[in-house]
Amino acid sequence: MVAVQSAGPTLFELTYEDTKIVYRPGALDGSPQLHYAGPMGKYSFAGDEIQTHNSARGLEVSVTLDRVSHLRTITLTVFLPDLELADTTDELSFHTVGIHSSRRRATTAKAGAPLTSEPLEFAGLARNIEYQAAGATVLL
Repeated sequence: MVAVQSAGPTLFELTYEDTKIVYRPGALDGSPQLHYAGPMGKYSFAGDEIQTHNSARGLEVSVTLDRVSHLRTITLTVFLPDLELADTTDELSFHTVGIHSSRRRATTAKAGAPLTSEPLEFAGLARNIEYQAAGATVLL
């Protein structure tokens, strides 16, 4: 019997209509990176700018896309399923969900901060990417 070493994906690509998200749980320096291009603009996030939380759905990844003074905050949250890839050349397609949410600041003391959200249904691709630097192969 041969033991198969499995690992979680090093790259997630998510697409929904005109939105594309690329998430790397650990880049070359070990910190996560997320790139977003969609109706809210183009953004890149790294390290502490990305909040992650393990939930029943998998890994919950959130970033703040826009903060307009104290009037509004727009966040993006996506859910990444727990996946294992048996080989560095493997890739796996999946479907998942995400949410664009916008919270407006209350203008009066008695009103709460209204929250609006837009659900997103992503087609995803998870894979392992190998990088070669200075003659050594690095698996992220």
